[in-house]
Amino acid sequence: MTRLLMIGLWVCIVTLASTYGGAYWKTPRLTATASGEHFEKLDIKKVKPITVPIISDGSLKGYVSAEFSYLMDASAKQPASLETESYFMDEAFRRIYADNSLDFHHIEKFDLNALTKEITQHVNERLGVPLLKETLVKNFTFVPKEDMPR
Repeated sequence: MTRLLMIGLWVCIVTLASTYGGAYWKTPRLTATASGEHFEKLDIKKVKPITVPIISDGSLKGYVSAEFSYLMDASAKQPASLETESYFMDEAFRRIYADNSLDFHHIEKFDLNALTKEITQHVNERLGVPLLKETLVKNFTFVPKEDMPR
């Protein structure tokens, strides 16, 4: 009987040790790099969807519907008087509305990387502080005037 209890205790100890060892082995370990890299904490801020009219040859051709979000440095101190979302939405609207490369008669891939970099750069310039790190695109759609419900 004691032999059976000792075997059961031994099985429990081996099971616990192997579980602990497996969990420790699979856990990623953070090591300090020689280059002194550090990770910065970023906040994602969602922006309301915007709708931009596309006017060509003096007439309305359709609308671009776009949804964006942006990454901000969480540790950066944002002045209380700045409303970053308003500046962001204004800059996004201006960039899309004034872009002459949006020709929907000859639909080709639109350079979203250039658009997002421009929006980030111009918002940071207008704010006077480099708060935005990156602009992300959730949705970017053109809806022709004919497809709009009346």
